Formats: sequence, structure tokens, C-alpha cells
Amino acid sequence: MMRLVWRARCLVTVTPLVILATCTRPDATSDGLQLPALLTTDLPFRYPPDLFTAGIEGSVALHLFVDSSGLVVPDSTRVVEASTHAAFDSSAVAGAPYLEFRPAQRGSSRLGHAVVLPVQFRVPRADTAQKDTTEP
Repeated sequence: MMRLVWRARCLVTVTPLVILATCTRPDATSDGLQLPALLTTDLPFRYPPDLFTAGIEGSVALHLFVDSSGLVVPDSTRVVEASTHAAFDSSAVAGAPYLEFRPAQRGSSRLGHAVVLPVQFRVPRADTAQKDTTEP
């Protein structure tokens, strides 16, 4: 009997419209500021096993501060839009310090910058099962 093991996948996107500007001007990017960009490809968020088994999905929005080297300042992470399940919030916060970004930049200077990062936990669908399952 072949046993299939589901690998949890979560999608992470940085939406430029929800970037928090570090200055007071609402059009902060018009002054030559390049916003941080997510570089991490192997995402550090772990799908809570009970929620995955139950097929429950959720979304969390995190506030992070990305320093001038592109790393998340550990104590800067907080939930700004909670999921309906605290386990999703906890998983998102726990994974955030392992993210790496291209830092914000103005001219040749790298800058620290705050961002809002949506983290979406999605269960793979049957049509993607071939790609999302492995034999142990």
C-alpha cells in the first residue's frame, strides 16, 4: 500500500500597496525610494498540523522592519491582521525572522524600512496533488 504525505505549502506575497512608509509623505516612492523585496524562496512558515488535516485555511498580515542588510529585526514583528485561528498567527510570527529581503534603497544607500507582509496558508487542491505529494 502506497502512503502519500502532503507537504504543506503557503504562499507569501509582499503587496506594494500595503507597504508602510518610513516618512510622512504618502508618495514615499516618488522620491527615489526602492522598497524592500522578498528574496526568500524556501518559506519558513509551518502549516499547523491540526489545521492542515482539517483543511482549514487562513491569512495573517505581519508588520516587519527590514534592516539595511535585508534581515528582519526580530523584535519588530507583530500581527496587524489576525487570522481566525491563533495557530496561523503564531506560525507566521515564528517564521518571520528567517525571511530575507533585498533592503530598501535610495540612490546607493541601503535603508531600513517597515513592511506589511500577508501570509496565506492554503491547502493544496486535488488538481495539484501530483505536485504536492511525495512517497515517504
